[in-house]
Amino acid sequence: MKLGIEGRRALIAGSSSGIGAGIAAMLAGEGVEVLVHGRNLAHAEVVVGEIRAQGGKASILTGALDVPGEVERLARDALAMGPIDILINSAGATSSARGWFDVPIESWQQQFQFSTLYAVQLIRALVPAMRERGWGRVLNISSGAAFKPMAFHPEYSAAKLALHTLACSLSRELGDCGVTVNTLISGLVMTVNTQALIRGAAQAHGFTETGEALERRVLREVWHSTMPLGRAGKVEELAAAACFLVSQHAAYITGASLRVDGGGAGYVT
Repeated sequence: MKLGIEGRRALIAGSSSGIGAGIAAMLAGEGVEVLVHGRNLAHAEVVVGEIRAQGGKASILTGALDVPGEVERLARDALAMGPIDILINSAGATSSARGWFDVPIESWQQQFQFSTLYAVQLIRALVPAMRERGWGRVLNISSGAAFKPMAFHPEYSAAKLALHTLACSLSRELGDCGVTVNTLISGLVMTVNTQALIRGAAQAHGFTETGEALERRVLREVWHSTMPLGRAGKVEELAAAACFLVSQHAAYITGASLRVDGGGAGYVT
């Protein structure tokens, strides 16, 4: 199915690895010119190199989203390359597994900047021009932990939930101008970091299975997951949902949150 976005330009914040990299690659395969952003230049170069090797168009933007002034510079650099039609806010990082009274206020501030406020800054810089042109897509990548928070890293869950509420609010602000704003809610995804966690859990518990059998056992017996599908998602599965939400076929979807989490509404239980 053609997505109807060939020739558009997309900035994917936080796309030098993981879900963001998968989205960038899939969009490029649909004929979208992608701006791959990351803090680590070497990682971004790998993603861009792979996209170009497949015949896609990709450029690199670097910058730390939690450093004052860097987000504004990122937006200026992106616009200097041409108009931005699609903005995907996929940056973010989990915090350490600390409880409510162990998380310092500074960690709350850092988490909101890195997971939420940078998205606000990019939206303010890039969306007005989308509205003027009469077409645009904004997509925030959130987490199941936002809707099913746990007792630990409360600042992460709160910051991710804020992405949903700001999308709902912005969709009402923009109204019928051709710009949609949505949120994709990700469950556990088999990224490099997730693979490392599963290997560590397996070693600690003496599990000898491999592949998906090991993944399912760790989820069931160690992480006590009751996700109906019983496995982590694939990066490609998240990317496909993201590409649909920014496509021409999703023109009647705005202010919505789409769960792509194996039915679990979060990582566990």
